[in-house]
Amino acid sequence: MLSTVEAAKRIGVSKSTLLRWLDEGLTEDVERDWRGWRIWRRDDIARVKAFREAYHSEPQTRVRRRAVARAEFARGAAASMARFGRGYLPGPEAVR
Repeated sequence: MLSTVEAAKRIGVSKSTLLRWLDEGLTEDVERDWRGWRIWRRDDIARVKAFREAYHSEPQTRVRRRAVARAEFARGAAASMARFGRGYLPGPEAVR
């Protein structure tokens, strides 16, 4: 029986990653002891290790955006803020 930290080391991920996978339901949770702490057994570690290998089997493609000049970015940001602001300006009926 291993702790979560020891199990994460054997699986090859951080404790945070392992707990996130459990929290998101990507892997089945393991048995707990009387204190509520997780009890990691060899079959649990093997199961999560298989998940990790399947989860990371294909490299994720990264989307790179084109470089934008500062002036072009500023114009786009100003236009976006103007569109956003128009939705919150009071109409003529609200002015007294």
